[in-house]
Amino acid sequence: MISSNTIISAALVASTAFSTVHAAALVDRKLDLKTSLFAPTNYSVVSDIFIQDSPTFNATDYNALNASFGLIDQSKDRWRNFQKKIHQLNQESDDLTSYKVIYMARHGEGYHNQAQAFYGDAAWDCFFSQLNTDGNQTWGPDAHLTPAGILQAEAVNAAWKNESKWDIPLPQVLYSSPMTRSMDTLNITWHDILLNKGYVPQVKENWRETIGLHTCDKRSNKTAIAARHPGWDIEPSFTEQDQLWNPVYEETRVIQALRIQQMLNNIFATDDSTYISITAHSGVITAFFTAINHQAFHVQTGGVVPVVIKAVGHKNATQALITGGQSATAPKCTANPTTAVRSPATITVPVTWYPPSATSSASAVASAASVPASVSASTSTVKISSFTSAATATATKV
Repeated sequence: MISSNTIISAALVASTAFSTVHAAALVDRKLDLKTSLFAPTNYSVVSDIFIQDSPTFNATDYNALNASFGLIDQSKDRWRNFQKKIHQLNQESDDLTSYKVIYMARHGEGYHNQAQAFYGDAAWDCFFSQLNTDGNQTWGPDAHLTPAGILQAEAVNAAWKNESKWDIPLPQVLYSSPMTRSMDTLNITWHDILLNKGYVPQVKENWRETIGLHTCDKRSNKTAIAARHPGWDIEPSFTEQDQLWNPVYEETRVIQALRIQQMLNNIFATDDSTYISITAHSGVITAFFTAINHQAFHVQTGGVVPVVIKAVGHKNATQALITGGQSATAPKCTANPTTAVRSPATITVPVTWYPPSATSSASAVASAASVPASVSASTSTVKISSFTSAATATATKV
């Protein structure tokens, strides 16, 4: 069994491969597209550019795709003004200060998102997230996009095309998590905007979602990833099998924030691009916000959050240390996780995963979905529906 410390140390190995793709994507090619390279000691957010950076921002029902990705300036010259602002910031900074624009994108809806919404957070976290399927939908390993998720990615593609009419600065480099849902989202977003112009996405292990426990976050092997997206640049250190995922331990938010901070350190030290796209996950975005001292808010599937980051490398410019610590384990269910489940598929529910009542301590029979080998054979068998069914939940004791 892999220890929690192994997961922590392995997950924090930063990628050192330097991106070779630096296309001049800006309309105004006179502007400098490069920034200084150094190891930052402090990150902060440049405010008053995007509405999402305001401490009073409310993400509820907000759709950045319909609002120039949240750019406050809504004039016809908005993106040209934006480019000039970023250029000015870098021109007036010293060699140990750099400004980059990160377009942080979350993948479209995956089957795991659909399942979590269906079963609820509590039942998902303590039980269903550790399965591959409920017999109707499959979310592990390496959850794929749902049809709705594909449509969300297409909407992002359309938003970029629309803002391009107003000279939005396109990314100079495209980074991606190795998860299928993120890579597919990137492909749908950029296939006829940048990929058709020779851009090669950079696949980095450490842009992946929270490591461990949830089967949806166990990645595919390298061969399958390369076959699905031929020609993409997979970093040299990328292993054939997923050596980081573990069925018992999971990164905490603090550990993940440390991992993402190290990835940002690597970008500022090795990639002189000014405009960067990263297609990743909800957990990565939360960790990203922590690493740059950005206010936290929920980014919906298919969402895009542009952030202007100021990085400083001066020794006297430090920020609060992000520490590591021990990995987490799965929460124990406080009730039978199938109480809100509907028919018709059958799944085995170990009663040892929750405090069994006098009426729920029966033994199990066959199941349509695999349960981790570490759990007890004592179970209750429950009927489970597809996510669109409205049938009444029933539990059958055997």
